[in-house]
Amino acid sequence: MPQIQLLLASGSPQRKRLLSDAGYSFEIVVPNDSAECGICSSGGPAALVVELAQRKAADVLEQMAERGQKIDASCILIACDTVAECDGAVLGKPRDEEHARSMLERLRGNVHRVYSGLCVGACSGSSLETRLAVTELRMDSISDRQLDDYLASGLWRGKAGAFGYQDRVGWLHILEGSESNVVGLPMELLREMLSNAEFGLRNSE
Repeated sequence: MPQIQLLLASGSPQRKRLLSDAGYSFEIVVPNDSAECGICSSGGPAALVVELAQRKAADVLEQMAERGQKIDASCILIACDTVAECDGAVLGKPRDEEHARSMLERLRGNVHRVYSGLCVGACSGSSLETRLAVTELRMDSISDRQLDDYLASGLWRGKAGAFGYQDRVGWLHILEGSESNVVGLPMELLREMLSNAEFGLRNSE
């Protein structure tokens, strides 16, 4: 069987870096913004990220079909969505600096969780599996000055919960779960799911 090809359904630079650093070769197709529109799950953050990951996967497969793009039988699709949650409030990507400030003010001094829905399977759309990763963190009771400095850095942009663990700011501490999940792609879970997907492809031959 030909070598497995990976397709990442994401425009996230963090996910791209995690995959690259782990030694994977892959192509990228960015889901349309509409894949995330109108989603408000009553099942909480876990159900939300699972649904969004599935929506992103479906959107990319639809894009490929509309372009008449030939799908390699050995292609595996990866789609992921990540949010933070604190005291029941779901924190996605901030709209602007003030929105980011309100998120960080909620998080500082508190324990919170990062949820990722991960959808992996054949690019044909068959055998897509979606699973959940959860990481629990605590943010120090940072000062207003620390908060202002972080906001001024712009590092909060495009990040769920308005923070990036990879920024190594020193006031975020993982209590339980995957570090890469906080960055945006749970690599431990991904390796397991890729193994399952590859096994499935090879046994379908």
